[in-house]
Amino acid sequence: MGVLVALLALSLLIFIHELGHFLAAKAVGIKVLEFSLFMGPKLFSIKKGETVYALRLIPMGGYVKMEGEEESSDDPRAFSNQLPGKKALVVSAGPIMNILFAFIFAMIFLTSTGFYTTKITELIGDSPLKKAGVEVGDLFLSYGGRKIYDPASDINIFMYGEDGTDKEIVYYDTSAGRKVTKTITPGRTATRYRLGFTARVVDNMGSNIIEMVEIDSPLEKAGVKREDKVIRLDDTEVSTTQEISTYLNVTRPDKEAPVTVTVERNGEILTFENIKPFADFSYTLGLDLEHKQGNFFEVAKASFRYSVSTIRNVLISLKWLFNGTISFKELSGPVGIIGTVGSVVETKQPAREILLNLIYLCSYISINLGIMNLVPFPALDGSMLLILLIEKIRGKPLPQEKVGMVSMIGFVLLICVLIATLFNDIPRWLM
Repeated sequence: MGVLVALLALSLLIFIHELGHFLAAKAVGIKVLEFSLFMGPKLFSIKKGETVYALRLIPMGGYVKMEGEEESSDDPRAFSNQLPGKKALVVSAGPIMNILFAFIFAMIFLTSTGFYTTKITELIGDSPLKKAGVEVGDLFLSYGGRKIYDPASDINIFMYGEDGTDKEIVYYDTSAGRKVTKTITPGRTATRYRLGFTARVVDNMGSNIIEMVEIDSPLEKAGVKREDKVIRLDDTEVSTTQEISTYLNVTRPDKEAPVTVTVERNGEILTFENIKPFADFSYTLGLDLEHKQGNFFEVAKASFRYSVSTIRNVLISLKWLFNGTISFKELSGPVGIIGTVGSVVETKQPAREILLNLIYLCSYISINLGIMNLVPFPALDGSMLLILLIEKIRGKPLPQEKVGMVSMIGFVLLICVLIATLFNDIPRWLM
């Protein structure tokens, strides 16, 4: 059930993307031959005017077929015969539609759940912000030269890529009524010991059921799989994520000693010996931020800031992928996306919570889909926009057959990348 819902959700986002191309093509007078919902063999079609509207068998995405899109055409309304500006409008309309719908999804989600603001409500423990003179009630405006748009996601990604060096912060001192710039050193959390898995949430609590095994983690190397239930560590029985963490980090006298992990798999009890937990830590700013419900205009503003934040964070993640901050092994493809969405659907939460989480994921994935399509990689919309820019500069179009060849080569390369992501996603979600 979860996989089916995930496929339909992903198809909806792809359909929204293609709808953008379709509406823009119709608006500028380009001849559209077919607009299809889903892929594969045709189940049903109807022709209205010059366009065939089709429903196809495989519930995945959809597509728009325009006259002269991949070959030369004598039709004056063919895509290939339009001015670069019209072509660029049609090409960019797909990603823009994804970003627009992500904003709408975010508004639905934030209207129900509320949103975080930049107002500081608590400075926790040995907070580096407190040392710099920040006080409760001040507004946290920027970190490391980056403006804070959506506080929750921005601070999380800033800390994920943190290297521990001094950073400049800007905050608004509410008592003095002015902006203040200071330099701080981010704090470090205490060292914690982990086995390398994500637990399934049951009744709003982390369970002992493994939702995803991390790549290269001690559990993966030992052969522990997704859906295994951790029932015992050494001689201590565990039934929640908290009990597992407590045993690893508090109960054991020697935190670095190997443990014996006992799991239940399809009614069978399996024991894995000599699994050595690994130690890690994270950076922290030691603060809590205001969470509030808002009126329509406040929610719209929060949704806009969330959208801008997510767009920037996608670009930051791409940069990190190229400079080695994150590994290619952390990259997910369609299987990973389907697994993530499917796991949300399959949680034992109230239907309303599942629906809201699904809407949030659709918003996040839709923005990612829109921005990634603008990357100038062959076969993506961004590469076509780059080609149109070249055509504008040289004053005449490139041969459509050569453009089609570049797209074909890019499509093959894109398939290779997607296949490569399978080696990341399959161990996480299917093993």
